[in-house]
Amino acid sequence: MSEILYFVDVILDTPADRNGAFMECGAFKGESTAKFSIACRLAGRRLIVCDSFEGIPENDESDHMTLDGKAVEFPKGSYMGGLEEVEKNIADNGAIEVCEFVKGYFEETLPEREDVLVGVYLDVDLASSTRTCIGHLWPRLVDGGWLMSQDGHLRLVLDEFKDPNLWVETLGEEVPHPLGFGEEKLIRLQKTAR
Repeated sequence: MSEILYFVDVILDTPADRNGAFMECGAFKGESTAKFSIACRLAGRRLIVCDSFEGIPENDESDHMTLDGKAVEFPKGSYMGGLEEVEKNIADNGAIEVCEFVKGYFEETLPEREDVLVGVYLDVDLASSTRTCIGHLWPRLVDGGWLMSQDGHLRLVLDEFKDPNLWVETLGEEVPHPLGFGEEKLIRLQKTAR
């Protein structure tokens, strides 16, 4: 819950003159989305909600371990919240009028997006999904914008945040030093002017 509240705080504290929308990747049943949507309504922002709405995609990431050495699995279809279920949960508990829903796997939907973003919240579990989201969304973040991942307890996800092939070769950036890296479940990166 503290991870969600941290992002809510970012939504509410983002200066009004900083243009852009917020995006959540990985909505599950829409519980965090409902909270983010209320904050976005208060801040006068749009919330873009990206999810397959069919659960985790097929993957070959069988060696997921947490930082404390526990094995975790993400089989296809796990963490599924259907679009209608998520919309209902947000309509009942949040501010659905600020939400835009993007249905599909990230590698199919994110390349088509041209959004200007002030904040991105990832709860995508897979290293491959994390890489896809960073690769497509980091360039769309404005200076001062935040990229956060709730998956900072997963070793394969942390590997993506430190991969020079992603940051240096693909994005043309230095390998970052995320806040909370290797210490907290929520890791945070703020984009600064180069």
